Parts: sequence; structure tokens; C-alpha cells
Amino acid sequence: SFFIDRCKANMHIVLAFSPVGDAFRTRLRQFPSLVNCCTIDWFTEWPSDALVSVASRFLAVIEMKDEVRESCVGMCKSMHESVSNLSERFFSEARRKNYVTPTSYLQLINTYKALLGQKRERVNLLIKRYRGGLGALENAEESVNTMKQEQLDLQPGLVKAKEETEIFSAKVEAKVPEVEAQKAVAQKDEETTASQAAAVQKVKDECEADLAEAIPILNDALKALDTIKKQDIDLVKSMGKPPLGVQLAMQAVLVMLEIKPDKKPDPEKPGQKIDDWWAPAVR
Repeated sequence: SFFIDRCKANMHIVLAFSPVGDAFRTRLRQFPSLVNCCTIDWFTEWPSDALVSVASRFLAVIEMKDEVRESCVGMCKSMHESVSNLSERFFSEARRKNYVTPTSYLQLINTYKALLGQKRERVNLLIKRYRGGLGALENAEESVNTMKQEQLDLQPGLVKAKEETEIFSAKVEAKVPEVEAQKAVAQKDEETTASQAAAVQKVKDECEADLAEAIPILNDALKALDTIKKQDIDLVKSMGKPPLGVQLAMQAVLVMLEIKPDKKPDPEKPGQKIDDWWAPAVR
């Protein structure tokens, strides 16, 4: 009981309500004790000194010049007072109440601080980009100056190279007639070679045609050779005066074997000798 009495005597409860809207009016109707059992302190508009003091305290944590801070404090106070004056005028003309409370003033200051922070971040970002762009331009300028100097350093070499190129071009132009003449000779030789190649090809074709005709005869001769017997050879050797066809065949064999003929006196021309192919063939 003692504890309860002491609590009742010393405990104080503070209830804060905003008069804006119908919520405060509704609570008063639902809880009449708020009016009957409570001491009501109505907080009216803050005076100019209070507005300046509150704005100075909230803006003191922001980094800015003193004269700029004073201007911002005056701006906040002026805006709040102008809204209050317009609210009174609105009530007198439209009979409608627009409450301008200290919370509105604090919200104004916090909104200004938030916008200031956003704008400063934006400005810092732009400054950073601007400095980066300036750095890039400086680097580009240095690169251009370096290339200009390199170009100046290379200028004598370029002049010399140009002179050498002109001399070489003159030599080339001077040798053009000679090259054209050699080209004409080469073209003529090419035509001659082409004609010779055509003639050689023609001879080759003729030889291949003759060879194509001779191969079957050769094959037949080889087959006939396989049928020759020793008696046939003895018969040929025993011929005193063989037929002309036999002599021609033996002469061809001696030519292929690279055997030279013998020499004997020519019976029709005394004192001269003729080739005897039959004697080596018999041997």
C-alpha cells in the first residue's frame, strides 16, 4: 500500500497528441478522462528565437561555412513563418484549419538535410568524373605531345627515305625498257618452246602409235621364238644362201645385240668391201 501510494504521488505520465485531423477529437470523445483528469498544455507556434535556435542546433552537425549556415537558418525560419501566415489566411478565408506544428518545422529541417546530402553526393560524383575527364585529357595531351616529338625526331629519316625511294623509283623506271625487251624475248622463247613442245608431242604420239602397232608383232615374235627348236637353228646355219627375209631378220637381231658385221670383198665392185651380216649370225 505504501508503495502504491508513493507511485501515485510521484509518477507522472505525459501524453502527446497532435491536433491535426480527426484522431484527437475522436479520442477525446471516447476517453473523457483525457479532458477531466489531465492537465492540458497547448503548445502554440514557436517564436522566432525558438525557430532560430532549433534550426541552428540541427544544422550545426552539417559541414558548411558560418555565413551559409546562418542563411540556411534564416531560410528555414522564413519558410515556416510564411506557411503559418498562409495557414491563418486560409482559415480566415476558407474557414478550414491547417495546423503548422513544431513537427512540421523539424520535418522541414530534416528534409533540407537529406536533400543537401543527396546534392552533395551528386556534386562530388560530378567533381570526380570531371577530374577523371581532366586527367584523361591531360594524358591524351601528353601522348599527343610525345607523338609530335617522335614525328619531329623521325622527320630527317623520313626525308632520307623519301630521297632513297625517289632514287630507287628512277632506277626502276630506267630499267623498264630493258625489262620489257627481256619480256618480249622471253615471250618469243615461250612461243618457240611451245611450238617445239607441240612438235615433240606430235613425234611422241607417232612413236606411241608405231609402238602400239609393233607391240602385237613383238608379242607374236616372242611366242614364235618359244616354238623354235634346235633343228630349226641347224637348218638356218646350213643355208648357203638364205632367203632375203631370213637375212633381214638375222641382221635385225645383230643390231639389237650390238654385234658388228664382218667385211668381205664386193663381188660386183672389185677392190671394195661390203658388210657381211650372215657370217656373224651363223656364229
